[in-house]
Amino acid sequence: MSHCWGTRETMVTKLLRATEQTFKDGFAVSSLPLKFRDAVAIARWMNVQYLWVDALCIIQDDIEDWRRQSSVMGDIYAGSYCNIAATSADPEKGCFTERLVSIVEPHAISDPRSRDASDSHVIGYDDFWCNSLLDTTLHTRAWALQERLLSPRTIYFGQEQMFWECRCEMACEAYPKGIPAPFRNQRMRSWRHSDKMLDPANRIAQTVSLWSSPLAWLRSKPSAAETQQPHWAYNIWSRTIERYMECDLTFGNDKLVAISGIAQKVAQTTGERYLCGHWDNPLLAQSLLWYVPSRRQANSKPSVRPSAKGTSSYRAPSWSWASVDAQMTWNWPADYGESLIKIIDTVVEETGVRHFGAISAASMKLEGHVCPIEITIVGQDIKGTILENGRYAFRLRKDISNSTNVIASGKGAFTPKVYLDTPMLPQLAMDAYLLPICTDWRGGSDYSAASLAGLILKKTDRIDSAGVYERIGVFALDKLQAQTLHAQQTKTEVITLI
Repeated sequence: MSHCWGTRETMVTKLLRATEQTFKDGFAVSSLPLKFRDAVAIARWMNVQYLWVDALCIIQDDIEDWRRQSSVMGDIYAGSYCNIAATSADPEKGCFTERLVSIVEPHAISDPRSRDASDSHVIGYDDFWCNSLLDTTLHTRAWALQERLLSPRTIYFGQEQMFWECRCEMACEAYPKGIPAPFRNQRMRSWRHSDKMLDPANRIAQTVSLWSSPLAWLRSKPSAAETQQPHWAYNIWSRTIERYMECDLTFGNDKLVAISGIAQKVAQTTGERYLCGHWDNPLLAQSLLWYVPSRRQANSKPSVRPSAKGTSSYRAPSWSWASVDAQMTWNWPADYGESLIKIIDTVVEETGVRHFGAISAASMKLEGHVCPIEITIVGQDIKGTILENGRYAFRLRKDISNSTNVIASGKGAFTPKVYLDTPMLPQLAMDAYLLPICTDWRGGSDYSAASLAGLILKKTDRIDSAGVYERIGVFALDKLQAQTLHAQQTKTEVITLI
C-alpha cells in the first residue's frame, strides 16, 4: 500500500516493540484506520492473502529493523502483485470517497455540422490525470515516487475516480479501455520512461563487485563495449531525481534511502558503483553540474543545505544533490567539450545494510585548477535596494587570504551565470573558489553552450581544512569571461570535496 502518514499523532495504529506481540496474536481489522480497513477490503476483493503496509510491517521504534526493511523497500514494491494507492492525506478519509459521478462520466456531444446523429465528440482536457492524481498529497511524498515507478501495477483511489496504471496501460473509470491519446500530455507520458530500466532484458551481468573497484575506469583502458555508455539510463535517473527533489520528506536524512530502490535498478542496468546519488563512470565529473535555478524549494521556501554536525544528522556530501532541500535542474548527460578535472578517488562510508541507503561520510579527491574569487550580489530593485535575483559578480583575487591584493575591478570583475545552491543573503559578498569542470557545456537552463562551466567552492570550517572544500554552487562563463579566468594561470592542485 502507498499512503500518506499524516501527522504522527493521527497514525495511532503502528507496529512498535510494545505492540509486536499483539500484532502477532492478531487483532480486529475494525481497530485500524479507515484507510487501512479499505485496503484490506480491496485485497480481499482481489483474492489476495497478504497486504504490506509500512506502518504495520516495520517496527517503527527500532532503527535496525527500519534500516533492514527500508533497504529492500524497492524489492517489496517491485515484487508486489498490485499496489493500492490512497491519494488523500487524511488517514480517516479512506480509499473510497463520495463524489458526483456526473463529473467523472465523459459526455458525447453531437457534431452540429454532421447529418449523422451518431457522429459525436468527447470534450475533455489533457491535464485531468495530473490534476486528479499527480497533484494529490500522495505524490508530494518522496517515498511514493519509487513506490509508484517500481510497482508492476497500481490502483489509485482518488477524490473523483479510480485510476489504473501498469507497464502496458493507463486507464480510469471515465476511460476504462485506456486514456485516449489526445488526453495524454508530456507530463503524463514522462512517468513511464523508467519502464525500460525495469526490464530484466536490459540488465547486465555483474562480473566484478560494484563496491570494491572504485573508479576502475580511470585505472584501466575501457573495452569498446564498456565505452558504450547507457545514456538513456542516466537520463531517466536525472529526470527522476528532478521530480524526486520536488517532493517532501518528514525526515531529511531519508533523502538517499527513499530513492534507493530505483538506484538499485540503475545499478543493475549499468553495472556501476553508486556514489551518493551519482554514478562511477567517465561522465561522473560532468554529473556534478546539477544546479538550483532559483535558490528555492518546490514549496517556494528558500533552498537549504542542512548542517551535519555529527554522523546522526549527516545526509550527503556537498557535491551530491542529496545534500540540499531544493528544486533542482540536472541536465545530465549533456554535451560538453573537454573535461578539466581528474577524479582520483571517491570514498563513501555507509550505515545501511545495502550500498544504496544512508551514509555517514563521503569525500571526493580530485585534481584541477582552483581559482580564488570574491562573489558579490549585484541585483537591485527599482529603489536601489540589494536584491538576490540571480545576478552576481566575480572579482578575481591573486591571494584570497590577503583582502588588499585584489585585481582592479575594471579588469577583474565580471558578471557570469551563477547558480548558488542556497541564498547568500544576508551576506552581500563572500570569499569563494572556482573549480572549472569542463568546456563547451550545454547543460545550462537555456542549453546554449557555456565556454566554461564548473563548481563554486568554499573552504570548510574544519580544523584540518587545508585543501578541503565544500560545494556552494555552479558557474557558467562565456568565451570572454573564460579567457579572463584563464589569464589567472592558476596551478593544478589536488583537493578534497566533502
